[in-house]
Amino acid sequence: MTEGERFVGSLPRKADFHDGNKRRSYELTRRIAARLIDDPELVASGRSYLDRFVRPDPAQAHTYSLWNALLDQDISQIVRQMLEDSPKGELLRDTQPVFTVISSQGGKMAEVVGLQNRPTASPERRE
Repeated sequence: MTEGERFVGSLPRKADFHDGNKRRSYELTRRIAARLIDDPELVASGRSYLDRFVRPDPAQAHTYSLWNALLDQDISQIVRQMLEDSPKGELLRDTQPVFTVISSQGGKMAEVVGLQNRPTASPERRE
């Protein structure tokens, strides 16, 4: 068990979710949070993502300022707020930048975690 996994495990764990997508998002964020503790240099990847993809979009100005301010804090504070069971914690999980790529254990599939990995509505099937 890594230091990051121990730290994340020591935090209160959210247990009540509106749906399965929110649960999966939370669990992925826990994995990312552990990696952030183990490798704080990943914050630079998140900041780069924000600067490249979020800052230019006026519709995401609030998201950009929220994350930009958060990433200036200590890594433990970043992780605590990302995993917080609150409306702000949920907003952070829903808008998190890409810090790292999480691979499945089999290595067959990689899940990119961040803004571009949000579920989208699938078109209705036509028969």
